Amino acid sequence: MHLITRSGNNKKTLDKINKFAISLLANSISFVIGKNSVYTAIDIIKIVVYASFRSLSIEGASDELMNLCSTKICSADVIQTRLSQKSETELFKAFENVQEKIYIHLRKMRLLFCKMTVAIDFTDKLYYGNKNDYGVVRTKSQKGTSSCFRYITLNIVIGDAKITLAALPVKPFSNKAKLVDWVLTEAERKVKINLVLVDRGFFTKDVIRVLEMHHLKFLFPVPKNKLVKQMIEDAHKSKNFVAKYEFKQRKKVVGSFTIFFLFNPDSKERTIWKRYHVFGTNLPVSNNTRKDLAEIYRMRWGIETSYRVEKHDFLAKTTSKSYKFRLFLFLVVVILYSFWMTTRIVYGEKFYARKWKNSIYVILYSSSLQSVETIKDSEIKTVDF
Repeated sequence: MHLITRSGNNKKTLDKINKFAISLLANSISFVIGKNSVYTAIDIIKIVVYASFRSLSIEGASDELMNLCSTKICSADVIQTRLSQKSETELFKAFENVQEKIYIHLRKMRLLFCKMTVAIDFTDKLYYGNKNDYGVVRTKSQKGTSSCFRYITLNIVIGDAKITLAALPVKPFSNKAKLVDWVLTEAERKVKINLVLVDRGFFTKDVIRVLEMHHLKFLFPVPKNKLVKQMIEDAHKSKNFVAKYEFKQRKKVVGSFTIFFLFNPDSKERTIWKRYHVFGTNLPVSNNTRKDLAEIYRMRWGIETSYRVEKHDFLAKTTSKSYKFRLFLFLVVVILYSFWMTTRIVYGEKFYARKWKNSIYVILYSSSLQSVETIKDSEIKTVDF
């Protein structure tokens, strides 16, 4: 079997993290298990984790494992039935319990003693069913749909890794500022926040007001509305690339922050405003320091690129219209990704997700799994246990 070749101590550390992750998932989700039930919570977790790692549906994962395992595997119907007995609130409380224990684990690793940079983002999971189904929100038209299930997440940035500290489903009438307030409040119970990074989707006076209410420093790219376009034109002429942006309501200033502009030398656009990057912040900034701030955002938010790629490696497929079931699968993704990031912090960024998955497979299935297929460089290979 092709696994990581590490020192004995590191191998023990990896085993501890993996066993902690599996037991925490099984114990926290606590599916309703009858006295005479054939299957335990860990039996269900095995299917869910396998589906997540292999990007399969729960049905597909169950069928595949039935062919690979010598022991009895529960069906997708069993999992659906057990899940139907959990309320949305219970699922979310279970998720919060897992996140709390991950946080405690990070504290023990002495990774959360200094002030942290955090990143707040929306994550959309495209939906192809009825746009009026419960929990479905509108999104930019893509891949044949303009509907999705949306979640807001707050991630702490540790080196080149992001670990989710708070997450919340976004409903059609959710208030963006209240969502930001909630995730910040949850995060501040656990860590000291030094800087908040948000994307341009959070550019509203109410969100800015929430960030200021929490007395936090923030940095974000600014969308180019009519006023910003004019400010770019003025900055291009005056060569003063730092200005004040004001939110107005009935001609009265209700909020403000610093806005700064960076010329993009690689841009081929003829229109001036299209040739500039624009950022907003309440940090001290000048013509001489604006590039440094933009670089901070680029480096920190750049992690999001790998985050978006990697997290899909943990997403089980589904055609289910059940909001609760989809919420459950998303929360599993977040938990698995957090454990993967924790493991990568311990081992370094070259400890790839495929290797971590293999180490999880060993613990979950070594006693019953005859073989498991893993994909490497688009080639299907068989790993024997």
